[in-house]
Amino acid sequence: MKKGLVILFLFAAFNAFAQQSVQYSQYSFNNFGYNPAFAGTIKCVDFRAGTRLQWVGFEGAPRQSFASLQLELKKKHFKNKGKHSVGLYIEQDEVHLTTRSVVKLAYSYHTKLSSKYTMGLGIFAGVQQYSTDDVFGGETNNDPVLASAAGSVLRYPDIMPGILFYSNKVYWSFSINQLYFKNIKLGEEQKQVSQYYFGGGFKSLHGNWTVFRSFLLKWNIMGPPALDLNMAWVYRQKMTLGLGYRVGESAIAQVKFNIGAIKIGYAFDFPLNKIYGNYGHEIMIAFNKCGGGSVGNGGGMKPHVCPAYN
Repeated sequence: MKKGLVILFLFAAFNAFAQQSVQYSQYSFNNFGYNPAFAGTIKCVDFRAGTRLQWVGFEGAPRQSFASLQLELKKKHFKNKGKHSVGLYIEQDEVHLTTRSVVKLAYSYHTKLSSKYTMGLGIFAGVQQYSTDDVFGGETNNDPVLASAAGSVLRYPDIMPGILFYSNKVYWSFSINQLYFKNIKLGEEQKQVSQYYFGGGFKSLHGNWTVFRSFLLKWNIMGPPALDLNMAWVYRQKMTLGLGYRVGESAIAQVKFNIGAIKIGYAFDFPLNKIYGNYGHEIMIAFNKCGGGSVGNGGGMKPHVCPAYN
């Protein structure tokens, strides 16, 4: 498995230079946002929220915010040994004159495949809203493309399926965002294409420390892929120090603190590409009373705890 990860990293490194969709440096803190199948990997009610300031110092630079809620449905309503979960994900992405807002409901089902592995299937269904402003920074919008669409508010349905395989030490994740194809009529008509997310992670124990290696690959048919690599050192489930690399774009430093039921994470992006020129900041917070989740307690098998949660 480790050799496979190395090969994947080297292959993608030659082509990953562009941002394809909303991205977070702390993607493992917000896995649910990238794959609805992660709903159910936490066995109690879980709330998360975060905001990202990208390319700080540029006028109209991207700013993303999200909030999510997920919970497991009671087992007494189902006859099998799997687990059913639901969730809610809300996100807003602001770039210059445009704002994209998303509200999605999630459903997932998890079942054990063997004594080692669990499979999760999930789906998001919701609505995306696009809008434009006619004034920015106190000045009237003179953009010839967006001016004709100023003040417009457009809404489109959205569907996002996902699948997840995991054990106590490794996970593999695949999902398709914006599966519902549509034309966006903001100024000049544009077609929105599907975004593909493929991620994975592996953790190993070393005394009081847990080492967690992970990646997230994002791509679509219109441009080159974007690859995030991350390594984190977790001390007794209380504090996490991490280093990341967004290939061809930035180096990332991360820190996270677990304070009882509250988890707080911060990431700092240092740009390596002079086009971007300025730094990025990202802060996230989570609240739950149970930490990582478990699936499949029946049949005398030990529960699987997704390694994405440290």
